[in-house]
Amino acid sequence: MDDAVDRPVTLVAAPPGAGKTMLLSAWLDARAHPGPAAAAWVAFDRSCADLGDVWARFVAAFGGGALRGAAPATPERLAERVAAAVEARPGRAPFVLVVDDLQDAEGAAAPAVLATLLRVRPQRLRLVLSTRNDPDLPLHRLRVAGELSELRGSDLAFTAPEAAQLLAGHDVQLAEDDLGQLVARTEGWAAGLRLAALSLAGHPDPGALVADFAGDDRAVVAFLIEEVLSRQPAPVRELLLRTAIVAEHVSGPLADALTAGHGAQDMLEALVRANAFVVPLDRHGHWFRYHALFAELLRSQLAALGPEAVAEQHRRAAAWFSEQGNPAEAVRHAALGRDWDLAERVLAEHWIELRLDGAGATLDAVVTGLSEDALERRPHVTLVAAARSLDEGDGERAAALMRTAAGAREHLTGPRRALLTRDLSLLRLERARRKGDFDAGHRERAVAAAAITRDDAHRDRVARALAHLELGRLQAAEGEAGAEGELRRAGELARQAGTPAVESAAGAERAWLCAREGRLRQATLAADAVLADQGEGCAEPLVAPAHLARALAAAESGNTLLADAELERAGRASAAGGAVPDRLTELSLLLVRSRLLAGADRDGAAAALTVLAELLDGWTPPEAMRAQARAARARLLTRSGADAAALRADVAAADADADVAHQPVLAIALARCELAAGQPGAALERASAVVDGTDVAGCDAVAALAVAAAAAEVQHERRTAAELAERALDLAEPDGLRLGLAEATPAIEPVFQHLLRFGTSHRSLIGEVQELVASGTSASAGGDVEPLREELSERELAVLRYLPTMLTAGEIAGELFVTVNTVKSHLKSIYRKLDAGGRRDAVRRARELGLVAPGRLGDPGDR
Repeated sequence: MDDAVDRPVTLVAAPPGAGKTMLLSAWLDARAHPGPAAAAWVAFDRSCADLGDVWARFVAAFGGGALRGAAPATPERLAERVAAAVEARPGRAPFVLVVDDLQDAEGAAAPAVLATLLRVRPQRLRLVLSTRNDPDLPLHRLRVAGELSELRGSDLAFTAPEAAQLLAGHDVQLAEDDLGQLVARTEGWAAGLRLAALSLAGHPDPGALVADFAGDDRAVVAFLIEEVLSRQPAPVRELLLRTAIVAEHVSGPLADALTAGHGAQDMLEALVRANAFVVPLDRHGHWFRYHALFAELLRSQLAALGPEAVAEQHRRAAAWFSEQGNPAEAVRHAALGRDWDLAERVLAEHWIELRLDGAGATLDAVVTGLSEDALERRPHVTLVAAARSLDEGDGERAAALMRTAAGAREHLTGPRRALLTRDLSLLRLERARRKGDFDAGHRERAVAAAAITRDDAHRDRVARALAHLELGRLQAAEGEAGAEGELRRAGELARQAGTPAVESAAGAERAWLCAREGRLRQATLAADAVLADQGEGCAEPLVAPAHLARALAAAESGNTLLADAELERAGRASAAGGAVPDRLTELSLLLVRSRLLAGADRDGAAAALTVLAELLDGWTPPEAMRAQARAARARLLTRSGADAAALRADVAAADADADVAHQPVLAIALARCELAAGQPGAALERASAVVDGTDVAGCDAVAALAVAAAAAEVQHERRTAAELAERALDLAEPDGLRLGLAEATPAIEPVFQHLLRFGTSHRSLIGEVQELVASGTSASAGGDVEPLREELSERELAVLRYLPTMLTAGEIAGELFVTVNTVKSHLKSIYRKLDAGGRRDAVRRARELGLVAPGRLGDPGDR
């Protein structure tokens, strides 16, 4: 407060009960110690009627000695007398004149008095104005001149610690959560907190009382009615009452619609200026909200008029929001107003985007508000009910509701029938995908494809985007070449339609598709783009595939902790909001989890095998996912320590599935099975066929070469093994692909030792793979890591890659064909940029940043 009064004028403008008078009184009391303060306090009230009353209050504030005689004839003369009295005060310290409750004297010429006083004010005068609303004074000039300090309601709002101190004065102590709830409910309003404290004092269950404390509390009601509502003209009171249902977000035009009048914008702006518990939500003053307790009071008063009065206001709001193109609010208010005709019309146009934007509660309000009989008469609402059943995992009820909607379709004609036919087809296509019934999905493809060719109206662009998305998902699961194109078109159309949910979903699916196909860089870029933009109303399950893509990319690089973290995020996202993951999602989660099981974790592999068998029981996934599932089974069998007979039987079963046996991901897994089953020749042949194939992804090529090298080593073909391993390392080095190399152990370990002994350009990468095998984990979980302040140069990165190995500085110099001093110079720079105290610390920090391979540090020392 002292800082504020350093300026000539201080304005304290806040709602009633905000603590203005209490603040100024406490400040003057503190200022009076150790000696008396040079100050006067002029207090007004509603009884102040004319200039004589204003004069009487100034006389009383100055003690009568400085101001004598009858009241001056004009406000200007009164101000001059006050200024002279201030000048005549002894001493040179600033003189503070507090004018409290100024709003009660506006009709008694007080603003004119103060305007003159501001013009002729003595240099030592500090004027403090306390009021509920901004006075009719040239405040803008004072702001520009830097002569005005302002304290508003937000400045006076109590924080949680301050509220705790206030409650303690009433012998009330609350748990931290209850205190936070009370402060949030009152918005730090001093009077609200004090009234709550009076109720809480001596209460046996303060937590329960806090939970029930609201704007309909009797003490709060009495205060707000007396100090706020009763002071407003009748039209303003009517506006506040009729807009109570939108108290969190109201505009002038919306208020006009709810009151069937006009001029609401001016009223709302006047309420803001009067600090009457109305707060602007944007700097342009288009939208407003009411204080939480004030809003609850207004809602309780509106409810007292009867349920039909409340419903009528909701119907008016629904009609206005529908006209303004806000379907979510239109549907919500239509349901509350039981205007089912409007709700169905809006849903027919917008239910797809509402559902994808995570507005499940809004959709449920309509679905649960209608009886089963009423649902049958409203086919699009029935369709929405089916969609919500799908979201909740109840496929059978969804199917029954879709049949009901299809039956009602016969009673529709023209555009409404075409619209229902299209939406029903899209929902059937989604149900088929969720259920894993791709034969049913194929039956709907023609109708879904027809939805793509409709006109460019907004609703059609959204539906077209969704059709492309569902077709892309279907084709991706079956390994069709056009899947990515469909997903790209879905994203483009969604962007044009302004539907970020579909755009994010398409991007996430494309990221997961790229990851499954081994295009890890593209997968990571696509996933990062989706997750960076997440938050624009997109339901979390839609972006779960982006986390899966990140997890698989991290796994292939050997960063298993980061992969674990992303896999956990994917699982949480897929089940967010009560969503039930479909079969393909569950399979996708399991596929990535199988990649992350350490080679020595036989129990984990056996448990994963059981889960996989249960998931596939009675279900045959489409081609591409079937290959992934068979590969996961082969990998898990190998890791679980299955005997040679079991491994050979699995290989034979996979080979019998001619549609998928040739796919690289499965062929590599089967080659590992054959190697573990004591069939190195078959493993070498199968892995070599993958390497010799066309369009093999980098990670698949690395893994196939590693298995082939291991098989050649088992057959004592050391030279061939070394050549194959070196090729694998060449391919793995640029993208840091380590898991495919690590999975070829232990058979490939002698080949690595041979390369380290007789020469390789990949010593660092071999060391990283060996550490990954030894630890099965990573030092980087992708959490909150302090970024580099200065990037490392290419040569410093090259040196850094050797630090996790046991090589000395001299040996690193030999590998890089530089001098030892050059290496030592680079090391100093690396330690400085990584803020590391030595080699071990530098490796730990580099792993956190993903600059070197994951794995457990093998105590390289500080050489």
